[in-house]
Amino acid sequence: MRPKPKDSPHPKIFSVSAAAAASVTAAFALTKSGVFDFNRTEDSNLKVIQNNGSQHDLSIEINAIREENKVLESALEDVIAENSSLKGKVDETANTYADLSKELHSVQGQLVAERSRCTKLEAQIGELHKILESLPSIEEEVLLLRSQKTALERDMELGAAVQRQSSGGVWKWIAG
Repeated sequence: MRPKPKDSPHPKIFSVSAAAAASVTAAFALTKSGVFDFNRTEDSNLKVIQNNGSQHDLSIEINAIREENKVLESALEDVIAENSSLKGKVDETANTYADLSKELHSVQGQLVAERSRCTKLEAQIGELHKILESLPSIEEEVLLLRSQKTALERDMELGAAVQRQSSGGVWKWIAG
């Protein structure tokens, strides 16, 4: 009852690229182990086959192998060039990552400073709220003190007026 997997062109591409990679690896291994002298190898193979009595023409096979070798060397050069390009991209990406990482640390430091500043501001706001809550009682107290002051000033004015009248009479009596 499972749905059938859809055929995808990718497996064919992967199998071709895997075969090409294997060929490149083989060619690379051959070039690493040493340069072949096809003329010498060709001559010895011809003698062996001629000695066996077969009339097989090895020159066609040798030419085919040489052509395949050229194709493999070309593919190897392409892979080396692509590898170099990818290394450059990896280096560029690593540099970008390092720059972004530094910027991230900088922003994180700024964020910590802003959090600290916000905490301080929240504490100040809390203190101001407490002051604002006590403001009505302070206003009542100020009104009470003003009324007491006004009453005291009236009492002082009345006392000064009485004193002037009484002291003015004594001075009149002495002067008089």
